[in-house]
Amino acid sequence: MPRPVDRDARRQAVAGALLRIAARDGLSAVSMRTVADEAGMSLGAVQRYFASKDELLRFAFDVAVAGFRARLDAIGADRAAPTFAEALRQALLAFLPTDEEGLAEARIWVAFCAEAAVRPEFARAIEELDAEARDRLGAALTAARAAGHLPEGRDPAATAELFLVIIDGLLWSVARQPPGAPLTTQRAAVEAAVAALTAP
Repeated sequence: MPRPVDRDARRQAVAGALLRIAARDGLSAVSMRTVADEAGMSLGAVQRYFASKDELLRFAFDVAVAGFRARLDAIGADRAAPTFAEALRQALLAFLPTDEEGLAEARIWVAFCAEAAVRPEFARAIEELDAEARDRLGAALTAARAAGHLPEGRDPAATAELFLVIIDGLLWSVARQPPGAPLTTQRAAVEAAVAALTAP
């Protein structure tokens, strides 16, 4: 008797194949055929789960958004940072990859952000994610200012926006690096950003 097929697991596996191609070769290399080859499936099998490349791209994009949201959710989850400056440092360093998987995630995110320039639905989803992060960071920075950790004259909303811009810049810079690069320049940029954000 044939074993039942886990449709969701198969769709995730196909999306994973697309994301590997995107990280290695860019979204321009994605087609139903290349995804099928990467996944070790026939083209017909892939088409049973996704009717078109567009549908597959959208699903893979949603997977990437969920991964990025999880990374944002992890910021501040560890309350062990001894100082506000160290908490900022840890949050920014969380976006610097420590292995090839992290580098692949950065490249995938940058690829989809570039695609958002011509796909309004991607742009809307990224803006929604940014808005969530902006609100959470703004609330955290407001509390930090009330506790005396953020200079009194610093606007929490503007600082939250600056924080997101710094993260975007780090990701774009990292995505261009070869596997195993020490990211010395990016780490120095994190230190400069922390100093600027906490300066009186």
